[in-house]
Amino acid sequence: MIESNVEILIVRSDDDFAGMKQVRQSVFVQEHHIPAEKEFDGNDYCATHILAKVDGRPAGTMRIRYFSDFVKFERMAVLKEFRKTDLSDRIMNKGFDFVSRKGFTMVYGECKKELLERWKACGYEQVEGAPQAEQNGMILIPIMRRLPRNSHAVTITMHPEVLNAREDEWEKESWNVLKKQKVGVLLAGKKMVSANHN
Repeated sequence: MIESNVEILIVRSDDDFAGMKQVRQSVFVQEHHIPAEKEFDGNDYCATHILAKVDGRPAGTMRIRYFSDFVKFERMAVLKEFRKTDLSDRIMNKGFDFVSRKGFTMVYGECKKELLERWKACGYEQVEGAPQAEQNGMILIPIMRRLPRNSHAVTITMHPEVLNAREDEWEKESWNVLKKQKVGVLLAGKKMVSANHN
């Protein structure tokens, strides 16, 4: 557990996008010697990124990409000094909550062969029939986790103001819409009372 101030957020600014890249540069490029052109493959510009900050400093990140009926969690990176904390769990849980509110119930990932049992203990299962991959000398096993359907997921029939809200602020906008509707009902009620008195 980290005792410092921890913030787990969806990247929505240039500064946070740079912070995400900084973490991955440190972990994957500098520490694991993955070529920068492979690590930063162009998909960063069409994905969602989760960024963990500790005392305001970028400390961990994960990328989410979207497919027809599932999402892919990838590029999970945590700075060395925070790897014995629960920071990676917090990032993963933020990802589960975020994609479930978008209506997804299936998460795909890849893990090292020797870590498969650990991921199974976290609720994942091996994707039967899916081919293994080899990257940078590692054997990667396709894994998946099923998520319960979120009763508060964003749907096509929601108010346009909710669907136009910033990513990860749907509930906030829903409350704003609800408050406006309540105010509208109260005003309409006052008008009816006033008309009856007249």
